[in-house]
Amino acid sequence: MSTSLREKKKRRTRADILAAAADFIERKGYRNANMRDIAAAADVAYQTLYNYFPSKARIALALLARDDATDQRATDADFVAALRALARSIAAWVDQAERELWLEALAESIRDGRSAVCCLDPGIGEYLRDLLASAQQRGHLDAYVDTREMAAVIESILNSSVLDRVMADDPDREDHSATVARIELVLKPYLRIAP
Repeated sequence: MSTSLREKKKRRTRADILAAAADFIERKGYRNANMRDIAAAADVAYQTLYNYFPSKARIALALLARDDATDQRATDADFVAALRALARSIAAWVDQAERELWLEALAESIRDGRSAVCCLDPGIGEYLRDLLASAQQRGHLDAYVDTREMAAVIESILNSSVLDRVMADDPDREDHSATVARIELVLKPYLRIAP
């Protein structure tokens, strides 16, 4: 199915706005960025900016969203290693942006009534469910485990790790082991393979 010219223009305008916002925030900081400056930097009308992003918080969410997350996810047979890689990836993802930007994005995700991880990476729940279901089919996870509920628990642990990392005054940028340990603690009773 071909994309209409109008849709292509909308995507290009959205991408241009986000690129201008990212550049402006990189130079001036999130707190010092305002919607008029971002509109001017993106070379769009102020109202056009609001048509795409009704608030600066929505820009923060879009800048932090992991559109490429599915491309970076492990899909190999070792689902425990895939979960470890996911925890590392999320820690690195949080470390990429300034704290102020994350605080605003987290506040917006709370206003939306969704977890920060789900708000910023909408495919994470499905990825976790698929990963656990695949492990179950291969006999690596007990057959009676409700993979939907287990995925929700792991997503909650990941969400907690994002909150902890953002809220820490001086987070250890290399340490994601606490998140991995929590995930393994929850999974261990149900594993049929060594973690």
